[in-house]
Amino acid sequence: MECHTSTLQEGSLNEKGQYPVYGASGIAGFLDDYRCEKNSILIIKDGSGAGTVSFATGKYSVIGTLNYLTAKSGYSLKYLYFCLMSFIFEPFQTGMAIPHIYFKDYGKAKIYCPPIAEQQRIAKTLTVLENKLSIEIKLLNILYQEKRCLLSKMFI
Repeated sequence: MECHTSTLQEGSLNEKGQYPVYGASGIAGFLDDYRCEKNSILIIKDGSGAGTVSFATGKYSVIGTLNYLTAKSGYSLKYLYFCLMSFIFEPFQTGMAIPHIYFKDYGKAKIYCPPIAEQQRIAKTLTVLENKLSIEIKLLNILYQEKRCLLSKMFI
């Protein structure tokens, strides 16, 4: 994997713009230009969420609290994403008050990578499961809202 960083700060972002800028909690703001147009794995490198992994597609930028990783030739980025989702970053954390993780440390860890065709097959299967889980969570939230609405009407 290749690690990339950013010097963007939240204070330089706009509420509206053409391209999203990702931060520790998702989209932090927008800009009218972008710094990255490759699919990437986003990893929070500072703070209580250090080691939290997400996936970004399209054209976007990131603020300085994130690293974004791209895959070298012969590796499936989506496979590496799923591997890092279960990766334990705690042994690589430094800092007492505010935890930090650095690619120079966790980038040395070994991840099992089968041949690229197998990586792609595994990534495709896990992506389908991830999408299904997302749909089920949305459905569950809708059912909770409906339940609250019906309960509130019962006691009026």
